[in-house]
Parts: sequence; structure tokens; C-alpha cells
Amino acid sequence: MDETPELPVPRAFTAQSGPRLIHGTSVGQGPKTVVLLTGLGAPARWWHELGGDESDVNGLLQNPPWQDRPFLAPSLAPFARVISYDRAGIGESSLPNNPRSLDDFLSELEALLAAAEVASPVVLAGHSLGGVIALAYARRFPARVAGLVLLDSSHPDQVARFATVADAERLTVDAEDRRLMSEEHPERPDLDSLLVQGPLGVGELGELPVIVVSRESLADRARPADVLMEDWRSTQVRDSVWQQLQAELATLSTRARHLPLSGSGHYVHFDRPQETIGAILTLLKQLTG
Repeated sequence: MDETPELPVPRAFTAQSGPRLIHGTSVGQGPKTVVLLTGLGAPARWWHELGGDESDVNGLLQNPPWQDRPFLAPSLAPFARVISYDRAGIGESSLPNNPRSLDDFLSELEALLAAAEVASPVVLAGHSLGGVIALAYARRFPARVAGLVLLDSSHPDQVARFATVADAERLTVDAEDRRLMSEEHPERPDLDSLLVQGPLGVGELGELPVIVVSRESLADRARPADVLMEDWRSTQVRDSVWQQLQAELATLSTRARHLPLSGSGHYVHFDRPQETIGAILTLLKQLTG
């Protein structure tokens, strides 16, 4: 009987970013390094395992339950070195004392790469807010990034674009939500720093390999029975803006590819992990020949 091959054992390490300790994990090996950046508030362990959070994760799925879907980190580890980390305020990483700007998140990523002794350009794969951080790093330090994977990523001009379809009441609610995030969320993100950076330029990333993986559009989906028609229409309008933003992210590079995934919600790597893993492996193959 063939034995199941043992999975690579993750190695924990810490990075010092200003006064804060950041906890990271490295697993696997290969010619390239993939850095996984979680969405806001999500623990890095979700790249590796559920970690006892199955009920929480099932609540994020478009099609629950989990049913033994593959995780990105162990699936990529046979082909590349895979690094993940908890940003300040998550897991065992230090709590932030103040609202954190884009520069704070980029400094944290720089400290992580230095502590992991990553010398060559990396592939950054970011989900949601992690996508904004990955994109900003690629824009600021293009020589340090070999490829970019955006998993239903937030957009640097997101706040302004959503404002174009919002009424006065929604604008007030959204502004208050951003204020509360900066004061009460464990990561204390200053979303006005992260999501009000202005429009992106078509082709500004040159020939950088980019994959944009986005969730299914709500345009043709039936209204859930427990959602009022007025609320559903408002949700569909905001989703149409989100879909436009995803398409724009795919214009940043002459080597960009857009992969909309049917049957997926915001956590595309949970709902359609095989396709997400396959897209990243395709990018790695392009980079390594």
C-alpha cells in the first residue's frame, strides 16, 4: 500500500516592525517565494488549516460546508517557498496602539521579508485588504516583486468609487464604519489611507505577471428569500462597482489575466481553491520556465 506523502513542516519565525512583533510562517521550498496576505482580520493559519474555526469559515463560504477543500499554503509548498503572517493585532502578533496607515502595513511586510531572509523578488498573493497591501508594495518597490495575485482584492480607489452610487445616508454609514475600524478593529486600519489612494494607471505595472481572481457577479443571481428587494438592488449596484474595480485591476499590466470564478463569494480561495491554486501555479511556471 502506498503511503501518503508527508506534508512539509511549517517553520515559525518573528519579525520586528517598529515596536511590534509580527509572527510569520515559512513552509516548502522552490526557486520562487510566494507571500500570502490575508484579508482584514483573517488569521494566517487559514492559509494552512481551519484551526478549529470551521464554523467561522463555513459562514464565509458561498457553498458551505468546507468538505475537505485544499488549503493554499500546503498545496503550493511542493513548488515554492510559501510565507504567511499575522499582521499586527491578529493572532500572536503585537497589538497596534494607533490607527495604521498604508506605510505602516508596507513597513510590516518589509520587516517580514527581511526576517525571512528573502533576497530574490517574490510573488505576492493578497486577499481583500491584503490585495491592496500587495499591490501598493508592487507599485512602490517594483524590483522586489516577481508576480502579483489579487484574490477578490479591495481597490485603492474603492471609497470614492462606491460613493458614486451611494445616497447621503449610506455615505454617512460608510464613513462611520471606517472611523470605527480605525479605533476598534484589532488591526486598526486607517481605511482612508488604504482605500483613497486615487485611480490606477492602465499598464502602470508594465509587464509584471498579474492574476486577478474575482468572485461571481450578483447581476444574474436570484434574490435570497430573506433579503428585501430594495436591499438586494442596493447590494447588486455596489457589486457592479466591485466587478468594475476587479476588471480595472486586470488592466494594470500587459501580462495581466482576469479569472472570474462562478459559484464563489468574496473568499474565492475558500469557495474555489483548486482554481485559485492552479492560477498561482501557472504564474509560477511562467516565472521559472
